[in-house]
Amino acid sequence: MANITHKRGDTLEWVVSLTQNGSVVDITGWTITSQIRQETTLTDSLTVVIVSLENGQFNLSATPVQTASWSLGSHSVDVEFIDAGGFVVSSQTFTLQLVRDITYV
Repeated sequence: MANITHKRGDTLEWVVSLTQNGSVVDITGWTITSQIRQETTLTDSLTVVIVSLENGQFNLSATPVQTASWSLGSHSVDVEFIDAGGFVVSSQTFTLQLVRDITYV
């Protein structure tokens, strides 16, 4: 499981390319969602913006206002995909370690 460190109050933005066996996956007609949880409590849902359907590219993001409200510590994150035929599969769960920001306004 991956472990990503992020500072509270900073913009969160990940650019993602969905691949399978080294080839890009066309995500036309798919629904993509992602949530962050601390234990079983929902922290927030990430915004999903499609960049390129044919190339399986999308962004996951949260604003500084959103991340400023998240509790410090370890959060679990995954991405859920529902393809055009209704097949549901989720990514591996990874850890987002939210740490205190030193410089802020």
